[in-house]
Amino acid sequence: MAALRFAKENKTVAVVSKGKLEESNSWWAQGGLSAVPVENGQPLKGDSFEEHVNDTLKAGAGLCDRNVVEQFVEKAFTHSIEPMIEAGVKFTKATDSTRYPYSLHQEGGHSAPRIFHVADHTGRSIMEALIARVKQTEQITIYEDHMAIDLITHHRMQGMSTELSAKGETLIQRSTSRFFDVGGGKRRDHCLGAYVLDVKKDKVEAFAAQATFLATGGAGRVYLYTSNPDTATGDGIAMYSRLGYPIVNMEFMQFHPTCFYNPNPKFPDQRRFLITEALRGKTIGKGILTLSKDSKEDFVKTEGYDPVMGSASTRDVVAKAIDTEMKRRGMPHVWLNITPEVTGKTAEQIMTGYPVIYAHCLECGIDITKQPIPVVPASHYTCGGIPVDMDGCTQVGRLYAVGECANTGLHGANRLASNSLSEAALYGVQAADHAMQYLDDEERFWVGVPEWQVGLAKQSRDEIQVAFHWSEVRHLMWHLVGIARTAERLQMAKTRIELILEEVTRYYWNFYVTKDLLELRNITMVAEIIIHAALARPESRGGHCRLDAPPIDQSPAEQSNNGRSSSGPWTGIGN
Repeated sequence: MAALRFAKENKTVAVVSKGKLEESNSWWAQGGLSAVPVENGQPLKGDSFEEHVNDTLKAGAGLCDRNVVEQFVEKAFTHSIEPMIEAGVKFTKATDSTRYPYSLHQEGGHSAPRIFHVADHTGRSIMEALIARVKQTEQITIYEDHMAIDLITHHRMQGMSTELSAKGETLIQRSTSRFFDVGGGKRRDHCLGAYVLDVKKDKVEAFAAQATFLATGGAGRVYLYTSNPDTATGDGIAMYSRLGYPIVNMEFMQFHPTCFYNPNPKFPDQRRFLITEALRGKTIGKGILTLSKDSKEDFVKTEGYDPVMGSASTRDVVAKAIDTEMKRRGMPHVWLNITPEVTGKTAEQIMTGYPVIYAHCLECGIDITKQPIPVVPASHYTCGGIPVDMDGCTQVGRLYAVGECANTGLHGANRLASNSLSEAALYGVQAADHAMQYLDDEERFWVGVPEWQVGLAKQSRDEIQVAFHWSEVRHLMWHLVGIARTAERLQMAKTRIELILEEVTRYYWNFYVTKDLLELRNITMVAEIIIHAALARPESRGGHCRLDAPPIDQSPAEQSNNGRSSSGPWTGIGN
């Protein structure tokens, strides 16, 4: 959205993607975009801005910024849904359009139907429409198979010192100032671009820009089981943290309650196939979670996790319920029943309403019109990230963060389903509008960006270390820093991740960079941030569940930083 906005003003844009443009969380999103439907300038009868605000605040468990939530809700339709329609997204129409032209789903945590969708493949349809427009726009150049290594800023060029780590084994860089000298004075640090690895050519290039946008997604692959694609390694979050600026709310990792359980997948994509929350919606899907294949009892309700909403409750409640029962009973998965007997829908309605899910499950031997679906939780959405304002501005001038890598204050401790796609579209446009001021100025900040220096690095002949640490980090995070946590588990994870980070950093400085190494460097750093943040919050709240903490407190709370003092940048081994 931001690139198209710039191109509309005849500005030149470089879109850098470490894989293909289709390889993103947005592509895999099934549910849709949340927005109070508006007709003739007014909310549709049966819904209201106030209800959407309250639903978002409730899900966020006291950590949402109310002002941000209110502005988002009021703008979601006009700034997200309508631009998507103009961009060519064909949202599913209502079968009875006399009341409203579009079909609206109601997902878990929502008090009314307000999810605009394209059947059950909304993300793919949005991305197809936007990618087609981007590829047709001459002002936009696409660099696929290009991975950002680190951001280039003024103070990183002027104010970095190199020294040995505490153990005296590893060279590290430390940021000395958040400002840089300009004619004897001080100016807030500014971003000049990024160093980027051309994966196919195995060459690092410096990309200079008047404004730089981080839209790098979340960090789901920090965990062993995730609904995220291979690209979700927290790259933007790690790059920003290496500048010495705080990352917030990283203890709040949202686990999607229902990923398809497939112990023997033919392809990697089958292991992380998502089963949309719309199937558990109170009025649309009406599916229920059960503890046995033949049961018709909603265990989320009968076991007391949410006696009112049951399986239609918010993600944190349902994910914790499934995880708890699986561990208590030694079960590999639970069941999601959406058969006609349970939902009251016809087989035809189920097949046409959820064609992608139906086809995928059928390929795996399950007819969802006759059989329940085996499901498990998996890491799904990073609620924390780079703190930004309503224009997507970070603490670094000319640097913006949008989408899952950013923390706007909207999601709080737990994201309400389908708020994220609307948020990404809204902030993409608002950030682009804010950045326009920099594109015509005469101050050439980006001139003189140095070329990438390999130093004493050489070609590695032992890349098994990278593969080993990849597996080690993800297993550690799943078992010790997963859905349910304790201080003891977190301290164990902290001890191990610090050792791994030391080894990964030493490897990074000694050998040429590769995509696998860069991703490992990033997930290790993000894992450490999550662990520190989880240790620093001795309570259960939203997506952060502490088994050794007091009961969940929904009252307003302070926003967390990355587990370290917010008074200054942390500049440890990973920098």
